[in-house]
Amino acid sequence: MPAAAGAAIVAVVVVAALSRVGCVNVYTPPGHEGYIKSNPIFGAAEFVGTQDGPTSTGWVWRQQVVNIDMRPRTYSEEMTIPTKDRLELKFRAHARIQLRRGSVKELVEQYGGENWYRANVQDQFRSAVRAEVQQLDAFEVKDRMADIGAAVLAAMKKRYGGTPIEFISVDIGNIDYPEQVVRAVVGKFVTNEDNERKDIELRIAQRQIDIGIAEAQGVADAQRIIRTTLDPMFLQYKALKAIEQMANSANTTFVVMPYNPRSNAPLIMQLGGGGQ
Repeated sequence: MPAAAGAAIVAVVVVAALSRVGCVNVYTPPGHEGYIKSNPIFGAAEFVGTQDGPTSTGWVWRQQVVNIDMRPRTYSEEMTIPTKDRLELKFRAHARIQLRRGSVKELVEQYGGENWYRANVQDQFRSAVRAEVQQLDAFEVKDRMADIGAAVLAAMKKRYGGTPIEFISVDIGNIDYPEQVVRAVVGKFVTNEDNERKDIELRIAQRQIDIGIAEAQGVADAQRIIRTTLDPMFLQYKALKAIEQMANSANTTFVVMPYNPRSNAPLIMQLGGGGQ
């Protein structure tokens, strides 16, 4: 009788231990959603349910969980893309993505579970970035990084609308120009400086020419005025006015002859001075 009782006790302990070995308490951490499925000894696993972390199932018989992080996260891609002018640019494309709450079952069954980004988004995201960059010259990419990001974001929102995958933002940065592009930029800068210097020199030369023309025009105008206004009658008038002024001079005697053939004015002689 005691032997039978001992055997019964051993059997109970063994059954309890074996049952405990098959029991699990699967846990889902904060920010995650858990996809719970059975873990049979034989046959295929079946969907059991979902849970929103932080939580656990409690002790259950042979189950397992796939936890998916639903929180926003940045996915960065190193890219090397030939531009429109056939120069290769190296840069990083950053996509901020979050997963729609309550979609863990769809993510696991249709989008690859924990590998949803690599399986369904990575190649599509890279292709969208490549399509935008290849339309631009190398010098345009840096100036239009915001435009590229906006265009790629719009394309991704359209592509993944109605799915568990939600794009928040796309940014392009860390552009690394190849050496030939750097040389081209420096050459263009130097050329622009040379052109600006030559433009300044040309404007200075043109200004000097304009000043010379203006001075020459002034001299020509003055000569024209003299030629057209200083006629013989006017000169005779000025000579008579000068005689009137000399007549008022004290102790001075002048002899005035009516006409000087060289100047069309009266001939004036000063007596005693030896001159005229």
